[in-house]
Amino acid sequence: MIKISKAVIQKDNKFLLLKRSPNSHGYRNTWDFAGGRDEKGETPEQSVIRETKEETSYDIVPGHHVRKEEYHDKEFDLSFHYFIPIKVSGSLKLSKDHTEFLWVSRKDIKKLKLHPSVKMFFDL
Repeated sequence: MIKISKAVIQKDNKFLLLKRSPNSHGYRNTWDFAGGRDEKGETPEQSVIRETKEETSYDIVPGHHVRKEEYHDKEFDLSFHYFIPIKVSGSLKLSKDHTEFLWVSRKDIKKLKLHPSVKMFFDL
């Protein structure tokens, strides 16, 4: 099982989504939350802080762990830990792992090609 920590960043009733690169290991060109794979010995909180910084340049205070979900398909067995940051600071700058970002309302999220982590968080 691959453990992954995600930051559900909100601003003005919209959610930050990042478009995964066409060169991503999996789920290419899908819209995803900031976050990624937990490294060995790392807590989900440490992982979401590190991964969010790497992917967006944002510094976050992760707040409470709000949800955990498991996802299985023919390629991956994934365990997602979701955090809603209580503080976000810095300027958004994407890593090479992503090609675009969007601030999107919950209503409009379902119009996008979504990563499983986003589908599961919103029960889509």
